Amino acid sequence: VLSISMLVSNNRRDTIEKCMESLVPLMKAVPSELIIVDTGCTDGSVDIARKYADKVVPFVWCKDFSAARNTGLRECTGEWFLYLDDDEWFEDVSELIAFFQGEERKYCDALWYIQRNYDNFEGTAYTDAYVGRCVKMTPETKFHGKIHEWLEPLPKMIKQVRSFVHHY
Repeated sequence: VLSISMLVSNNRRDTIEKCMESLVPLMKAVPSELIIVDTGCTDGSVDIARKYADKVVPFVWCKDFSAARNTGLRECTGEWFLYLDDDEWFEDVSELIAFFQGEERKYCDALWYIQRNYDNFEGTAYTDAYVGRCVKMTPETKFHGKIHEWLEPLPKMIKQVRSFVHHY
């Protein structure tokens, strides 16, 4: 049902375990696969991710986020596609689970959740924004833009949930 893809980079050993563990309840409740795109890690981050992943795909970093994300996307086999970064982790995935186990997913093109961007390391200052990082797969689904990449085709029917990822 769900393919999850994540770029793994250096200097994320402090967050990658939280990220992976936050996905475990979702992957247990919903038939899922986790595709890791290794952008050239040398610090052991990808070794942590490998314990959770169904597949690790090597990628030679070329300063193009869309190229890296499309590498992971090509490996995905799910009806739905979700991507996140190795420095983000979900607080609670229960709404995502309910969406994927329910009928509503048949009528939507995208599931938007909140990205909580922290302005300090104490976690006391932040902004919340909905992000369109989970879409129904189509043959045309593809990333565009080298930096601040986006997915096309743009969705028409969007479900918004209050689930959020922490992002420092």
